Amino acid sequence: MQHPADLFMSLWRRLQERRDEVRNLARTLEADHARAGRLADKAAERLRSGVRALEEWAGSDLERTLAAAQAIDAWFAPLACRYRHRADDPLPAERLEARRRLNRDGRFNADPADGQLILRPGLLARAMNIRETAPPGALSPGADPEAFDPVDLFTNLLAVPPSLTIEAEREGDPKRRIAVEYRRIAAVSDQDPSDPAWTPVVGIVPLAEAEDDLAIRRFRRDGEDWYDPAPRELGRRAADAIAGLAEQGANFVLFPEVSVHADSLAAIRQALRAQAVDGPIRYTLLGVKEVEGRPRNRAILLDRCGRVVADQTKLHCWDLDSDQCRSYDLRDRNGRLLDCAREDIETGDRFTLFELPDLGRLAVAICEDLGRTEPSAWIASGMMVDWLVTPVMDSGLTTERWQAKEGGASSRAGYCRVIVANSMALSHRFNRYCRANGEEDKIIEACGVALLFQPRASQASAPRIACLTLPLADPAPGYACARWTPADWPALPDPEPEGSE
Repeated sequence: MQHPADLFMSLWRRLQERRDEVRNLARTLEADHARAGRLADKAAERLRSGVRALEEWAGSDLERTLAAAQAIDAWFAPLACRYRHRADDPLPAERLEARRRLNRDGRFNADPADGQLILRPGLLARAMNIRETAPPGALSPGADPEAFDPVDLFTNLLAVPPSLTIEAEREGDPKRRIAVEYRRIAAVSDQDPSDPAWTPVVGIVPLAEAEDDLAIRRFRRDGEDWYDPAPRELGRRAADAIAGLAEQGANFVLFPEVSVHADSLAAIRQALRAQAVDGPIRYTLLGVKEVEGRPRNRAILLDRCGRVVADQTKLHCWDLDSDQCRSYDLRDRNGRLLDCAREDIETGDRFTLFELPDLGRLAVAICEDLGRTEPSAWIASGMMVDWLVTPVMDSGLTTERWQAKEGGASSRAGYCRVIVANSMALSHRFNRYCRANGEEDKIIEACGVALLFQPRASQASAPRIACLTLPLADPAPGYACARWTPADWPALPDPEPEGSE
């Protein structure tokens, strides 16, 4: 074998064939850090001498096979993770070839039949216990939640996991299984997200600015109240915002949850094509509502030419309680405030990680999905994403509400950049309720349309946060724009401990 990735696949197959023995061995090594360290050093030394030397050293010995696989994993980590790679480190020919493979094919291994590898720092190279990263227990129903399958090290951290058990859609429902996919978008890249000096410019287009820009239909079904938000066609407004953001140098543009009508897509694509040659915008994320059959709440990603390159369907419904119904002034046909309302959507059955030229690794968690442990928190902490993006539909973003808490937690756990993007339509409903109930002190004047989180620089520090706002009375020019300069942002306060007043 001539390349470490190809040897890794051979080692991986051996480990899969001896799962029970590997499980026992991994537990032993976790408890014996000195032995694990010696094995890691020996395997790394052989790898520095070449693939053949490592292969001969591993032989048929299971302990050495595991150590050899881990050494290759750690060898690839600087190429796969920008936080561990210094641009001035010299790269020998073998590592340069690995980078060419990754850039060209989105994979390190040469045989497409082996599947896409997402290489991670391995068990023997990690500072944290593997249980903090791998999902606990097997994925099968009834499995011991404390059980640890070391083959998860490869199926979940090195190769894309085929499925995950996630929280129930609604209380009383059984847990669901979703597929987890990894997709690399092939395109020519002209900016390097791994460059520490790279400061992307993020643009937010709330689009739904007035109350009637986002109609909320209420209806009764099966003895329960339901709600169904539907955006108005605002293609001209969206196109003008894209043109303005291109002039501002925006690289990544986001439209919030269910803010884009299907008839607005043509104008958005045309506006992106108009700036494709010399303009700065690389990707645009749109929150759309699909109404063919049962409604689906989705986010679609367009490239710089307006082509659809990726999509994500919302995984969890956002059912409203009585306080939220009052805040959004949701009433039935008789004018009675609703006690609760269910979101009328068909939820998704997969979570996709996207590897994007010019941007890095992106995950999208729509609204309620951000606050769920499964899969969003696991994805953020275990799959080393560069960006976690959350389009929402809410009354306004602040540094005190749930979006800041969950966004900060995800940034802490995953050491990733997090963006929450919001529209403005519900702010008018919220203000109407406040005026009617003598709560003028809560009225929103400047609506929070985005929260930006920069991961902490060390374990002892906190994420940085920026809140972008637009005046509710006059949101012109209809977008907000910010250069990613976290040194200028305040630190996000640590969450208050449980039971504190």
